[in-house]
Amino acid sequence: MRGETKERWRELCERAVVEDDPDKFIETVQQLIQVLEDEEIRRRTIMGIRVPPGEKPAKLSYPLA
Repeated sequence: MRGETKERWRELCERAVVEDDPDKFIETVQQLIQVLEDEEIRRRTIMGIRVPPGEKPAKLSYPLA
């Protein structure tokens, strides 16, 4: 994961952990998912695996833990 992406991912995780408002929590988790999906698309592009525009990866190719 690139430095900027990793920092954004950590920021969103830290925000989600302490968020009390359910709507803001959901919004933060959705942003986190988007960051991870964008990173997955970037990795697939580097590896030469094409993902059609507007299509999201079926699942992440690396563990989240």
